[in-house]
Amino acid sequence: MQREELQRRLGKRIRELRLKRGWTQDVFADKSGFHRAQVGAFERGELNVTLASLLLLAQTLKIKVADLFKGLED
Repeated sequence: MQREELQRRLGKRIRELRLKRGWTQDVFADKSGFHRAQVGAFERGELNVTLASLLLLAQTLKIKVADLFKGLED
């Protein structure tokens, strides 16, 4: 899998988990400390997410970092 495809799938997963909680991008940004535009870029797969950002995203969603990657390799 190419890096761009992985980023796109991860972004889709982040969006899925955010929407499951009923949060808008603005709410998720406020809770996580990221800017709303950055959240949008993560979700569109436009940014290569750092390990620190992955940890913060997972903590905000109250999941394990590994849960962010569930189903991405399919």
